[in-house]
Amino acid sequence: MLRRLAALAVLALGAWLGYEAAHAVLVIMGRGSDLASALLDPPTSIIRLVATALMVIGGALAALRIKGGGTTCLVGALLFTALGGLMAGSGADQGLWLDEVLYGVGAIGLSILILTLHRE
Repeated sequence: MLRRLAALAVLALGAWLGYEAAHAVLVIMGRGSDLASALLDPPTSIIRLVATALMVIGGALAALRIKGGGTTCLVGALLFTALGGLMAGSGADQGLWLDEVLYGVGAIGLSILILTLHRE
C-alpha cells in the first residue's frame, strides 16, 4: 500500500511539474519564439519535459505494479535534479534552480521508496 501511495505521489508530482514546464514553453512561444527555440534555447525546457514525462510514466507503471516503474521514476527524478544542479553550476540565480533541486530530491526519495518496498 505504501509503495502504491509513493507511486501515485511521484505521478502527481511529475504531472504537476510537467504542466508547469509546458506552461512555461507556451508563455515563451506566446512572446514570439518558435517551438524549437522555446524548447532548446536554453535546453532547460526540454530537459524538464522529458524528466517529468519519465516521472509520470514511472509513477503510473509502479502504481499498476508493472516492472520497471520505480527505475523509470528514479531516472526522471535524477534528470530533474541534475537540471537544477546544472543551472546552479552555470551561475543562474538561486530562485531559478532551487525548486528543481528540492522537488527532484523529494522525487528521488519517493523513487527509492518504490524500489525498496516489496510489491504486494
